[in-house]
Amino acid sequence: MPVALALSGLANARDLGGLERTDGSLTPTGAFVRAEALDRVDSSGWQALRGHGVRTVIDLRRPDEVTGRVPDDMLAVRVDLDGDERDFWAPFEQDGRWGTPLYYAAHLHELPHRLAEVLQAIATAPAGAVLFHCGAGWDRTGLVAAFLLKALDVTEDAAAADYLASFANAQAMRALHGRSFDVEERHAVLGRFGHTADSAFREMYRQLDVDQWFRHARVDEETERAIVTWREKTPAGET
Repeated sequence: MPVALALSGLANARDLGGLERTDGSLTPTGAFVRAEALDRVDSSGWQALRGHGVRTVIDLRRPDEVTGRVPDDMLAVRVDLDGDERDFWAPFEQDGRWGTPLYYAAHLHELPHRLAEVLQAIATAPAGAVLFHCGAGWDRTGLVAAFLLKALDVTEDAAAADYLASFANAQAMRALHGRSFDVEERHAVLGRFGHTADSAFREMYRQLDVDQWFRHARVDEETERAIVTWREKTPAGET
């Protein structure tokens, strides 16, 4: 099960550790944390993140969304995972798939440089845990999380449970952030395409070929090694 983090100012934060891999082992804790926007994190929340080992924060939002500030003792990195390729985004925004896993595969194939930049930022980050986030911590964050989990051969069930945790956290997120995170709309869009949140994520995850994508994106060997070992948290080639 996902390792939820009880932190002041966050309602959708979790460590990617403790998830089952296909060999029966578990993903290591203290490598990656996923979350929503950090605007409401107070001094006690930041201290808790430091205590969890977080030393790098990667903001996946578009430039016009960026808000808040990361403490000076942490490395702040901004990488626009969406990008501004309007020809790509127009159909997904028109039919609502932009807020679901139904866009992940196309994004990985057509805009590989976007995720590649995120992975390079992860690979070159200083020692310590890496926290990555977007606005809701849902789908941009979910895309990065899915790739990291597949890179360590996390089971489909465990990866899906991590994705679905955002739905379970939606009420707490709304209470904390004071806005809707469009849960019903997400379900409705998925239903129009013959999916549930679970089935859409599972279909994408099942088809995701990490090795093939590395070749497609022309990722350098050092970055690839950092991702498939979770920054040396696991031995290379261990699955």
